[in-house]
Amino acid sequence: MQQGMGETQVPRAMPPQPEVRTVGHEGDPGGGLPEAALGHSAVPLSGGIRLLERAVYLVREKGGSDIHLLEGERPRVRIRGDLLPLEAKDHPLVTRTDIEDILNFALTPEQKMTFEKTADVDFSLDFREATGRVNVGLANGRKLYLAMRYLRADIIPLDQLGIDADMLKRLAATESGLIIVAGETSSGKTTTIAAMLDYINHTRFGAITTLENPVEYTLQSDKCLITRREIGRDTPDFHNAIRASVRKNPDVLLIGEIRDAETATIALSAGETGIQTFCTLHAVGAIPAISRLGYIMIGGGHDEAEFRQRLSSILRGIISQQLIKAADGKDILPVYEILNITYSERSYLREGDFSRLEQSLESDHNISLGKCIYGLWYQEPRRINEEIIRELFGDQLNIVMNRLSDETGYKPLVSGME
Repeated sequence: MQQGMGETQVPRAMPPQPEVRTVGHEGDPGGGLPEAALGHSAVPLSGGIRLLERAVYLVREKGGSDIHLLEGERPRVRIRGDLLPLEAKDHPLVTRTDIEDILNFALTPEQKMTFEKTADVDFSLDFREATGRVNVGLANGRKLYLAMRYLRADIIPLDQLGIDADMLKRLAATESGLIIVAGETSSGKTTTIAAMLDYINHTRFGAITTLENPVEYTLQSDKCLITRREIGRDTPDFHNAIRASVRKNPDVLLIGEIRDAETATIALSAGETGIQTFCTLHAVGAIPAISRLGYIMIGGGHDEAEFRQRLSSILRGIISQQLIKAADGKDILPVYEILNITYSERSYLREGDFSRLEQSLESDHNISLGKCIYGLWYQEPRRINEEIIRELFGDQLNIVMNRLSDETGYKPLVSGME
């Protein structure tokens, strides 16, 4: 396992650090980077690690989510959706050496070879209170660019996600087949899957294996034995990892993001073995997620009819989500769809009848985008921002508003279908 970082995000070998104060300038909305008051240790801290641990301190204290370090630019952190530049008196700009320091600290020899070959690498950093999901590549004329997602170790319970908890629990209880969580980057996909896996971990006995590139949330074994395998660190590639994992007879398997035909095939094959399989997909909407998966598979040389047959036999549900700012401009809310695959949806999927699948989203055993928005509108206190909804979901807003004016409540367009 890679070296971790301590309470103020320094390497674990270091002793606790004194309080760190921030410095900034007037009008800097993100505050400044902590001033250099970090104490001393027999283990020297390089400039890049110092910069990273000070940026992590701010992200942790201010409830942020991401850190961006681009060679020659000011460091930036994402706070409540906004990527804010930071001021540091002793470190105004990110240098190439800063990012090289982090790579030298974090990468295994195999990962260093990958970076030298492809100029791009994914890896994770373990913190006592979080995991850092990191990508380093080149940009702006071969300048080094690091982006890190800060994933807190305290996993949000299902009941607190803001997504229908009963439906998520029913999907988690299926015990076999494929569950897809879809959405754009920074839409909360990883958080939702972590909450579902954590629910399984605390409610039934079994084994949970995650295959990730890189590892994201850290789960601690409870009723389930949990093993995390990072591609490039714990196993050379997905093919080797999946073969070894299936031989270990897991009850639940997290494959991570489906990026190509290889990982898509692995997801389908794992679901066909009877293992409950989770994966993520870059798509906005439950039905577009199916289209996206089909595009990946068919583009990889697979037969379309065979793909639909395989998917219809193992797919249990799709959760598609986006995160929007709440009316107060501070908090965020999930806007989502949930498509449960019952007999009717399975038939439509096998036949490639996407119009009927769209209609099925409106049935009472699923949640359409409109139904989700309707529920947010009547939430007390109301937190939904109508301006953002109008901007993002203008095509559906008129239908939703018509239903809002109906005092009898939200009426699905079609009855439940089993």
